[in-house]
Order: sequence, then structure tokens, then C-alpha cells
Amino acid sequence: MKGLVIGRRRVRFRFFVFLCMVIIGCHYLISASTRAPVYGIVQYGEILLKDKGDALLIRQEKVYDAPDYGRVNFLVAEGESVQKEAPVAVLYKANYKEELMYQLYNVQEKILLYQQENIVQELINKDLEKVERDIAGTVASIQVAVRDLQLDRLDDYEKKLRLLFSSRQKVLGQKMKSDPYLERLYKEEETLNKQLEEWKVELVAPESGIISFSLDGMENILGTKAVDEITIEDFKSFYEKGVVEQADGGKKVKADQPFFKIVQPGKWYAACLISNPKINYAEGQEVDVTFIGSQVQTIKGRIHRIAHGKGETLVVVEFNEKVEDFISKRSAKVEISKNFQGFMVPAGAVVTRRGEKGVRVVGEDVEVFVPVETMASDGENAIISEKGERKQLELHAKVRIER
Repeated sequence: MKGLVIGRRRVRFRFFVFLCMVIIGCHYLISASTRAPVYGIVQYGEILLKDKGDALLIRQEKVYDAPDYGRVNFLVAEGESVQKEAPVAVLYKANYKEELMYQLYNVQEKILLYQQENIVQELINKDLEKVERDIAGTVASIQVAVRDLQLDRLDDYEKKLRLLFSSRQKVLGQKMKSDPYLERLYKEEETLNKQLEEWKVELVAPESGIISFSLDGMENILGTKAVDEITIEDFKSFYEKGVVEQADGGKKVKADQPFFKIVQPGKWYAACLISNPKINYAEGQEVDVTFIGSQVQTIKGRIHRIAHGKGETLVVVEFNEKVEDFISKRSAKVEISKNFQGFMVPAGAVVTRRGEKGVRVVGEDVEVFVPVETMASDGENAIISEKGERKQLELHAKVRIER
């Protein structure tokens, strides 16, 4: 194929391609010049943006180990505030022997019977009878608790019984003198009490704060130092580990193993990993964080730190309230929301000229390019803030929309 010849020159195919491009370009320029411009109005409005993601909770907390092996009776509830040196639990060591309890109560019963047999009947008054009835009832309750391994009530019963014995002894001690048999019973009672006390350890709070028996092994890793150091890679590694619950609900403990933790009230944090965030996050910015679960809860927070990755952003939010509601949680699903308010224009009104974003404000006979910063956009509208000291952007001003 020789192709088309005009004059003495042969016209090649690429000439027709170039000609088509010129015609299309001219058509576009003519259409653009004759197309009616579209305008928008600067309004005062608001845009609510939301991001969803995963979160790791970071608290100021310290873990304390159990001093010995055994079973535990908690004296305070999960999430309760405690003062330093306040009793928090009673530990019954592993070599705790139930039969010693029976021996103790048998000795105390002998003391009671001997005192009653050797005291003048008319001296026994109504107060003494009431004390004896209370003693008998408490002894029966302790025997049932020991038999059924209901150690959570045993400590209260023991305290009550000691008070009753003390009251009875004051009454009987005034009515009769001791003899060798009674002295021997008293010594045996004292020996058994000392032995039982050696096998029981009362644990107190080493510091003031909020107590929790829910441990996950991350307390020393995700402390307050992690707030400024955690990376996106760290987040993914920690989040995949999940939470390890204590066996037997924490009722059995091992020596030198984590037993409970004290959480400090006040500041705590949530490190949130967001994919393709809609919100333009900035440090110091206030946001609402909704924790999604069986109970949805929204808390106001402040952006403490931001770390950007490929399509992902790690946002660390600081809170100053309600840490007691989250002391037993390490991970959560969250929704971060932010309501932006200010000058609002159609999203198409924001254009880029020479690498700078702005809007074209149209006056009666002039068009001015005003540099702006986009605070938020939902695709239809944008909240903008004018850059620089010159205030050229006004409410109800007309702006040109890019088509």
C-alpha cells in the first residue's frame, strides 16, 4: 500500500492521528470557552467524619506477684479503689490443713463445757447465754464452710468467732479461777491458733489505685512508655497475641507469679490503627471515641500522637476519665468521630494552582485565587480555612466550581 499522495509528498498514517488530536483539542477549547461557568457560595456549615479500627489500651499499671502457693479469698472487688496498705486478699497456703480447724474448735468446745460445769449456775446471765448461742452458730457455719471448701467466707467467720470468744472469756473470767486443766486447754488453743495464722497470709495493697485481678501478660509491655514508642508493626504484633486469662478465675495462685495489678486513675490511652482514614488527624485535636462491644461507650479524648504508614495511620488518643471501665480490657473495636465546623464550599471549588490549594473567589469584575487548607471533606462539600493573614474569604462569597 503506497498511501495517499498530496502534491509530491506522501501522507503517512501518523499525520491523520496528529490531525485528529488537533481537531479534538480545538473542540475542547471551544466547548470550554462557551460552557457556562458553575459557581458555589461560601457557607458556614459542619461535616461529621468517622473512622473505624482496632485499638490497644495503654494504662499506667503495676503487677504484683503472689508470695506463696495456695488458694485465695478476695476481700475487694474487681475495679474497686483501694488505699495503700488496705487488705485486698487472704492467701491460704498450699499446706493448709482443714483438720486443724476441727481440732481448734474441739478444744474451744472443751473450754466452754468445762467453764459451764464449774461455774455457779445462777451466775450465768442472759448476756452469756446469747454469746454462747452465737458461738455455737458460728462454729457450725465454719464447719460447713471448711467441709464445702467455701473459703471466701471463712475469714469473716474466724474474725467473728474470735470476738465472741473474747466476750465470753471476759464474762467467765470474772466468775471463776483457772486451774491446770483449763490452763492446758488455753495453751493448746493458742498453739493451734498460731499454726493456723502461719498458714494464712493477709495481702495488702502496696500502693493506692484501682485493683484488678485480670492479667494478660502485657502490663509491662504496654505501659505509659509505649505511648510515644509504639509503631504500626508493634501494634500488629501485640494485637494478634490477644488476652490470656488466668486459670481458675484467679482463685489459685503460684509463688512469684503475677497475682493482681494496681491501675492508676487519670490519664490512659488507646492506640488505634485506622486504614485509609477520612479524618485529617492533628496532635492536640479533640475527638470522640466510641468503644464497640456488648456495651457501647463514647468518651471524649485528645490526639496525643500520630504515626503514618502505607494506607494506615496509628492514632494514639489520650483520655482523662473512666479508666475503671476498661481495666480488664486490652483490645477493642473503636470508631473515632470528629465534627468539623467553619467555612464550607462545594468540594469542586477547591482547586490546585502551582502546587497550592485554594478557591477562586469571583467578584463583580475580578476573580481572585485565595489559598486555603482543607480541614475536612466528604466528597460533596469541604470545610476550608484561609491561609495567611489577608482575610479575603467571606461568608456568602461566590466561588467558581471546577467542572
